[in-house]
Amino acid sequence: MAVTERRAGGVPWAGVVVTALSLAATIAISFAVYDSLPELVTTRQPRPGQLGGQVPRIVLAAGVPVTLVLLGTLMVGRALVADRLRRLVPAALVPRRRSADLFLVVLPPFFAVVHGGVLLRTAGHAFPLEVTVAVAFGLLIAGLSRARPLLDPLRFVPGVEQARRLGGHGLAAVGGCCAVGAFFLPPMFVAVAAAFAAGAISLLMVLVPLSRLRS
Repeated sequence: MAVTERRAGGVPWAGVVVTALSLAATIAISFAVYDSLPELVTTRQPRPGQLGGQVPRIVLAAGVPVTLVLLGTLMVGRALVADRLRRLVPAALVPRRRSADLFLVVLPPFFAVVHGGVLLRTAGHAFPLEVTVAVAFGLLIAGLSRARPLLDPLRFVPGVEQARRLGGHGLAAVGGCCAVGAFFLPPMFVAVAAAFAAGAISLLMVLVPLSRLRS
């Protein structure tokens, strides 16, 4: 039992490696295009009664790399703390290493794609940002279809695993449709529709087992 618990915890190495590679890619892109970025980058166009927004280019270039460092540190720290808690609290309240691994495998590459696309577009390069982001978003949803909650108090609710399995299939289908549909329909419309569909499925994955529990 102790061996099983020990293996269930620990550092999510697969996620750490993917996060490190994504971080390296974002830093490389930032260095490559930094001199081509305007000193002040417009983030919001001025409108009647509303001032525009601008940020220094260092903020745009460093925002995602810093976020990846914080995300990786947070998830690794969570995994190490979970190891300490595993024998002290109920299993349902202890985060799973597999969940941390999956989040670190799918989220950092998405951030890296968005970061690279925004920087290339801002630097004046012809880059299909909308399509690329929509495709990456679809792949993110599909990847998260196998995710489980980091804290899982519903783990022992009857029917929750079946609901999550069916919901996972639904999320994978939504993600695939988003990735493919971005080439044929307005990409941002496809991404927003996919976000609403994924949110509805995720909500049902919680509400359906709870409704059975009440009945």
